[in-house]
Order: sequence, then C-alpha cells, then structure tokens
Amino acid sequence: MKHWSAIVVFALAVAPALAEKADRTKPLNYEADSGECDDLKQVCVLVGNVVLNKGTMRAAGARVQVRKDPEGYQYGVIIAAPGKLASFRQRRDSTKPGLEEFVEGYAERIEYDEKEDTVKLITRARVRLLENEVQRDELRGDAITYDQRHAKYFVTGGKPSADPNNPDGRVRGTIAPRVETPADGSKAASKAVLTPDKNLANPRRE
Repeated sequence: MKHWSAIVVFALAVAPALAEKADRTKPLNYEADSGECDDLKQVCVLVGNVVLNKGTMRAAGARVQVRKDPEGYQYGVIIAAPGKLASFRQRRDSTKPGLEEFVEGYAERIEYDEKEDTVKLITRARVRLLENEVQRDELRGDAITYDQRHAKYFVTGGKPSADPNNPDGRVRGTIAPRVETPADGSKAASKAVLTPDKNLANPRRE
C-alpha cells in the first residue's frame, strides 16, 4: 500500500485566475517523430519529442496519447523520457490589466482532462506560477492535481519523489510576497525579501 507523507489543498493567495477560457475552442495541434491514429476509437499515440499546442496551452514529452470522447472533450497522457520530465504550460485569464499569468508544470507523467478541467502531474511533480514571466509561487510533491476550474491545487508527498535533500518526499513550496502596484504604475518597494530554497533545483526539460 502506498503511504502519502502529506496531503495539502493549496488555494491561491491572490484573486483566483482561471485557465484561459478561449483555449477550449482552439484546435489541438501536435508534432512528433512518429504517430498512429485510430479514427474509430478517436485515439492518437505520438512518440518522440512530442509537442502539443492548443491555444495558449503547450505540453511536451517523449510519448503522448490523445483521446476524444463522443462529446468532443479531449484527454491527454504525456510521458517523459527516462530521467527527464514532461512539461505543461498555460496562460490564465488575468485578474489585472497589464498582468500576464502562466502556470507551468513538470512531472514524469502528466494527465490532461478537458471535461473536468484538471491537470494531474505524477511523480517528481512541480508547479510554478508566473506573473509577466517572473516566478511568484512554486509547489513540489509526488503528485499535484491542478483544478483549473476553481484555481486550486491538491498536493501529495511520497517516497517516489524523495531525493537526498528531501528523503521523505515531503510536500514543499514557496509563496512570494504580494506587492501592490501604485496608481502611477511605478513599482512599490517591499520590505519582504524572498530567499530561494537551495533544495529547489531547476527541472530538466526535454
């Protein structure tokens, strides 16, 4: 039986921004070294440096299975090459003028469910929240479920994602201080100083 070291529900510390709604109406485009599609089953299996694009959403991995149900909803399973991480990135509907928000995720396995509006990142999972390409928050765990509809994250820790700096595979994260921008558009000074966690190494991308 698998034992989780922690279960955490994380809601954003700022006004919730949902995934880009317009992405749902965009076509899914893909690139791969090879692929096989079954029109009757509405399933495609893509292999080798696979890249998926759907509006602002982008996913990449070594092997991808894409499926469409009778209602037209799409589902994807993205698998990383051995020793690497698959990736997911999507813009969120901004809550403030001039602010671009993105969610980036990395894991050995990523599952995308368009009907439920969720992204599951499994094994060595990491999620970053970016504002104008600057990292604000970060989550790490063995598995992370991103509920795009409600802007929530469900994080679990576990041994599969343990490393020498985190032998128990505990959930870890960073929440950056929020600084309000003055009406004149200048940057407000903040007394809070965010010190990066030395244990949060950059993931390897494909």
